[in-house]
Amino acid sequence: MKKKTIVVIYYGDDWTNKIPLQKALPTKTSFEDWHERGLKSNCHLFRASIKWYDDKKNVFEKAWAYRNKKWIKVSGPIKPDMIFDKIAGKRNYELLDKKLKICEKIKVFNYPLFRTILDNKLSQYVFLQEFMPKSYLATNEKELKAVTAKISTTKIVIKPLFGSGGFGIIIDEKTKALRHKFQFPVLVQEFINSRRGIPGFSRQKELADLRMVYMNHKLIYALSRIAKEGSLFTNFHQGATAILVPKKFIPRKAMKTASNIVKKLSVFPEANYSLDFIFTEKEKPLLIEMNTTPGFDLLNIVGNEKIKERNFQELLDIIN
Repeated sequence: MKKKTIVVIYYGDDWTNKIPLQKALPTKTSFEDWHERGLKSNCHLFRASIKWYDDKKNVFEKAWAYRNKKWIKVSGPIKPDMIFDKIAGKRNYELLDKKLKICEKIKVFNYPLFRTILDNKLSQYVFLQEFMPKSYLATNEKELKAVTAKISTTKIVIKPLFGSGGFGIIIDEKTKALRHKFQFPVLVQEFINSRRGIPGFSRQKELADLRMVYMNHKLIYALSRIAKEGSLFTNFHQGATAILVPKKFIPRKAMKTASNIVKKLSVFPEANYSLDFIFTEKEKPLLIEMNTTPGFDLLNIVGNEKIKERNFQELLDIIN
């Protein structure tokens, strides 16, 4: 098989560091696995800032690579067969024109319009609100107070429009939540008590959600993120733990809801994303968020070899 080259892009410039991802050990470890997995399939993976891309020459001037159990700096030119976009969502609008121009020369996955449209929590609600908790947009403090009054639950969830890991999210009683300072706009959601966990799978009174991860609209794996004691956050970066959820334990209602969401998303022929669900007391699944750049860290922690390889092969199939 002819050698393929994939460059995973991010925004910052870490070339002066000794190694990449110094403060994100689980992410670093997961990328190391991907680079080694790629070499076994005659696919060379690199990590590079989009700032290192030369528009005229259509190459990356430099990049990181994990080879022989260590990270090395590779001087270009590096000409990719495909670019895998892992840039933080807050940069989507800023970089849209640049990414679309790159698309004219090189395949970019996820496609820039997919990320720009659906990486925004407000856009997700506009597009998928029939599957989500009731939500409102607030662009200033006056609107925040007004929409909070419309929500019937005693607790509310206030989210920045971009971001992951639970950072910047407030979950609290209404009066306490409003005391916080926010960078507007924000999305305000009703609070769903998720101590039901995943029906038929989670332990009793376990605050947990269900994450379903897709590659090219195919369910690759599912996991449950379990909040640490006393926390309302199921995010891994907020101290939650994760366990793999075998497909047979995914509730039918969740599978049906996810299937309906996938039908909407399949307007984009190829895509990598995750769908996060919580369940009401009546076991109704509600989408709380989707992510167009689901991390590899949890997959590396809870996934078995079969799942990891299938996930990687789905990526290779796009360029083969």
